[in-house]
This record gives sequence, structure tokens and C-alpha cells, in this order.
Amino acid sequence: MKICRFPFIFIIMVALSSIGQIQTFSRDHSHYTRRQTVLRSIPGFSGIRGQIIDAETGEPLPGRVAVRDSAGTVLKSHYQNLPGFFTEEDGSFLIPLKPGRFTIETFHGIDYLSRLDTVTVKADSCVEARISLQPWVPLRKLGWVNGDGHAHLYTDTPNNEAMLAEVRQICLSQGVDFLCANQGWAGYTDSTWREAYGRRSDGKFLLSYGAEMPKYRTGHTWWLGLRSTCGYFNDAMDTTYESRYYQSHTKTEWTFSDLPFPNVPDVELIARFRKAQDALAVIPHPCSWWMQERGSISKYTSNVAVSLAFGLLAGNVWDGLVVMGYDADHYFYQNLWFHVLNLGYRVPAFAELDGGYGPENRFPYGTFRTYFHTDGRLDLESVKEAVRQGRTFVTSGPVVFANLDERYQIGDTVPAGGERRVLNIDAYASGDRSDFLSYIAVLRNGKLFRTWDLRKEKSRHFQNGLILQEKKNAWVVVKAYGRSAWADPSNLDVSEVCEKIQKGSFKGGEGERDVCITSPIYFSPSGKKEPVPFKSVVSLTVVSPSEGKPLSNSTVRLFVEGEEVRKISLPAGRAEFDMPVHAVLLIEAKGYPPIRRSLFLDYPPNCKLIETLSSGRWLSQNHWNGILHPGQVPWKAFNFNETKRILSHVHWTIPLKANERDGAWVRLDQVIPCFY
Repeated sequence: MKICRFPFIFIIMVALSSIGQIQTFSRDHSHYTRRQTVLRSIPGFSGIRGQIIDAETGEPLPGRVAVRDSAGTVLKSHYQNLPGFFTEEDGSFLIPLKPGRFTIETFHGIDYLSRLDTVTVKADSCVEARISLQPWVPLRKLGWVNGDGHAHLYTDTPNNEAMLAEVRQICLSQGVDFLCANQGWAGYTDSTWREAYGRRSDGKFLLSYGAEMPKYRTGHTWWLGLRSTCGYFNDAMDTTYESRYYQSHTKTEWTFSDLPFPNVPDVELIARFRKAQDALAVIPHPCSWWMQERGSISKYTSNVAVSLAFGLLAGNVWDGLVVMGYDADHYFYQNLWFHVLNLGYRVPAFAELDGGYGPENRFPYGTFRTYFHTDGRLDLESVKEAVRQGRTFVTSGPVVFANLDERYQIGDTVPAGGERRVLNIDAYASGDRSDFLSYIAVLRNGKLFRTWDLRKEKSRHFQNGLILQEKKNAWVVVKAYGRSAWADPSNLDVSEVCEKIQKGSFKGGEGERDVCITSPIYFSPSGKKEPVPFKSVVSLTVVSPSEGKPLSNSTVRLFVEGEEVRKISLPAGRAEFDMPVHAVLLIEAKGYPPIRRSLFLDYPPNCKLIETLSSGRWLSQNHWNGILHPGQVPWKAFNFNETKRILSHVHWTIPLKANERDGAWVRLDQVIPCFY
């Protein structure tokens, strides 16, 4: 058998033009013909041997290749629901084929234009294909990197180097810049991941540590910049719920009484890990629930961010919220986000895969992307700084840039004194050659503010400006829709559609939609400040567990994020004081073991709110059974105002007796010093 060898080919460079902070790119690709793809038949092998290169630099470019026969059948795919296979890192590929006529479609991420070429394979003849892809929107050059922190690497193989190599190959081909891998870390541990991940990381791709923890019935969290779980990973899993409810073939309902919660509350655990490791915590799939089949029964199962209201009142223990996941244009995620923004919290947008690895995975790497403006630096410190500045956008294909007066960027807070300002919008369809822009939408304070309907033009690029004059606190986000979009433009109003769904009156239908969403630009008359932790006025009585009488000479020490902030004496077993809503009480009295209590689950009224949302009883209480579908949770169900009301004035009687969480608090105190 003869081996196909590549001839030397000279590729003409195409220049890019720039204007100010937003670059515009040549969209006339009439010159971009098949002559830029060199096809050559060489005897000795029946099939295609090819390589993808960057049309500008001539450098090898990894990518995805979909080869179809004359009937349109894709002949080789890595993922079940994504056509095509992935090249080697140098862009090379080899696919044996029977004689016939085939199309070769090549892709690299969303920032290169795809190509479609036709070849004829003859018996015992190798077609040599050198395919050049033209840059479309050079995001990395513009300072944007993309990655995901909700990517699982489960494996039964210790130190699974083959898994890591495959992850790198796919991500490079898909144009994904970094991953913070979740459990089980490709078979590596807290102490062995650095060297292994370091071997797969360079200036092209970064593989780092991450975790999905705590993973409770009250909500999940994933991380950017976490370095270790310090052996606490299993303690941060709600194994009681998993084993006695989720996996049960008989149990269809639960309460905290019959299904205990022997874990440190997530709002405290997140705050401690976040502070100790300078890591960023992100809320995943905030409205995710489904009906789980177990044998002959079906049960409500929750991944909903049940602790959201309490966590916000604690000053917001998270650094971002997922607004794109499972569905690209997830309206209930977005509606939740809009309400949080309207409360005054600065929360950047995130996308997630909740997986990515494995041929059967529904969301291959690159399906949903979070872009971070790091000035092009590929390191987690730069990514974390971008998040703290609010400089992110999420996309399933299109790209949209936005600035204000060519001075303020997404994430910035702009003085709102009624000045006339221009919101500059520069949007692009994805690199898929068949894609185009359908709509551009600006949302202000959660309401649809301005729309451009571009469906007739089928343009791949849009530029325009919008006059804004703000005198009060406000925020705006920009959305750009690709070819897959709503048929009815009135459905672009997220909050109105969610209201109609809750009432059972929405007739818009289902369907996939490709969209890009920016994080907000904020407006404030005097400089925007995030809400501070809410304070509760507490009337506390500490009683003996046997007689229920107040215990004299008891004390309460208040801790916030692990640090003692106040000590209160209860000479008659009673005291009234104010405290941050998320403070932890360490209660001591002579002759009794010390106990810890928090308002989150130890104060019965708040515990009841948590239980109602987590167990699914919120559906029947609001007459939403049969109306709302899995993944749909209205803002009302999160009980923010009710949580704030019941925690304003707390009348709390606490027996000085250990409960199922006291041991967990001790364990956490032992673990925290190991952070480094």
C-alpha cells in the first residue's frame, strides 16, 4: 500500500479590518472557492487522507470532519448526535472508503467558516485533501477564551491517560480552550491531577481541576479554580436522598423528618470552600427537575437551586448562574436570572454541558460555550478575573459583541444621569456556512426593549446602535439568534412567554433555537453596589432537651464563613440580637455538648419552604401540576420575598441536643485547615 504524502501548497492570506474596540470582518467569501482545497488522487489506498489548515497562517488546524456518501449518510461519527469525527492535533485524518462520490464537510468551532467539498474515490486510489478553513470571528485574537466547568470525567480506570488524550483531541477540534473536569477526575485524585492534567495543557488547551459539589437535594454547585476537595467530596454528596429516595422503587414522597439531611448546608459549605481556595462557584441547571421512573413508580426528582433565596440573602454566595444548558434558549433559566438581576445582584451568565464526554453524550464539547474576556490569556486566574468583572457571554453558535459609547463593556457599571448613550451591537452567525442571523434582541430589566427581525435578509453579520438614556438603576443584555429561531417574534419576550406557560396559555411550541446572550451592562445613578447580607432580628431561647426549660448561663458564638464575629451571653437562657442571616450559631452550656445551628434548615419556617420546593409540592400548591414541564420553575416558586419575610424577625427555641448535622459541622472544621 502506498502512503499519501502532502505536496507543498501556498495559501493566500486574507486581511482583517478593525474599527475601535469592535472588529468587523470581511463577509464577501465569493473568492472562497474549492480551489483553496487541494484534492489529488494517489494509487494504493481506497479512501481519503486529508489535513485541515488555517487559510491565513497555513498552520495545521484540528477540526471535525463529516464525510457523507451519495445518499447523504454520514459514514463515521464519534458522537451519536453530532455528525463527523475529529482530526489529529495537526489536522490530519484518514478514512477508508469504497469507490464512489462523497462530500467532505469540515468545521473548527464557531470562529472558522466551515467548508463543503466533493470528491470521487476510485478503486485502489487515495484522495489527498488539503483543506483550508477561513477565520470568521477571531475570538481568541479579540481576547475571548471559552471553556466549561461542568464537564464530567467518570471512569473505572485509574489514571486514565487515554481519556485525557481524547478529551484534548475533541476540545482542540471543537475550538474549546479549557475544561475544569468534574468527578471522577479521569481516575486521578486530589493529589495526582496536577501532573497528569499538566501534560495535556499548553497555550492551545488547558485542562484543570473542578468538582460538582455540594450535590444536594437543595441544589448543586460547580467550580472554577478549585484546587482540591481535601477528601471532603463524599461528605458533600446527599447520599441519604440518593439511596433512600432517588434509587428507591417504593418511595414517591419525602420530608426532612423521614429523610434526614446530615450535611453542612450548601450555602455555608460553598462560602467556606470559595474563601479558602479563592475559587468561583457557579449555580448549574437552576430549574432542573424531572419525573424519575423506578420500576412501576414515577417520582419527582430535583436538581433545582432550592437554596437560591437564602444564598442571595446571604450576600450571594455564588459567582455566576447558568442561563444556557440542556436547552440553548432556556427561558426559565433566563427568567430566573432576570429576577436576580432586578434585585440588584451582579451575576454574569454561564453556559454548561453537564457532561460532554462519551459517544452517547447528548451535549458534546462545544455544544454550549461560555466565553470569558481575558485579553487572550489562557489561565484560570485570568478567567476568574473576567468573571469577577462580569465579562462573559454564552452561545450555542452565534456571536454578539456589545459596548456602550465604545467605552463601557459588558460587566461595567455606567453612570445613569440621563445622558444620551449608544449601545453598539456587532453580531455574527456561527462559522457554519449555512447559518444566518434571525433576530437581534435587547432586553432591559428583563423586558423586551428592542428587536431587529433579520430573517428575510438571512444576513451573517449585523451592526447597529441603540440610543439609551437611563436615570435609574437598570441593566441590558443583548441576544442574537441564529438560523434556528422562533417563528413568532413576539415570543422573544422571555418574561411574557414564561407567564403564559405558567397560565397554560402559551401556544408557541417547542423546538431547538441557537442563541448568543451577553452578560449585562449595568446602569446606576451613583455607582452600583451589590446588596449586603440581610440581617435577621433573633429572639432566641435555649432550653434543656429533657425538660424544655431555658438553660441559664448559656452562650452563643456567631460565626460567618468560619470566623467568629460575636459572642452573646444568655444568663437566663434568652437573648435578642441581630445577625447576618447566614451566621452559624455555636451554642454552649455547662454540662451539655456544644451544638451548631443555622437558619437555613434548623429554623422550622425556613426549613418548610426549602422542603416544599425541593420535594415538588410547590407544583400542587400553585396549581401548576400538568401545566409546567420538567425544567420549568417560575420565580414565584423560589419564595424569595417569603424567605426574606420569615427571616426578618425570628422567634427561635433551640433544645441543646445534637441533631443529624452536628457531626458534619465538626468534620468540616477539621477539613478546612488542609486547604492550600
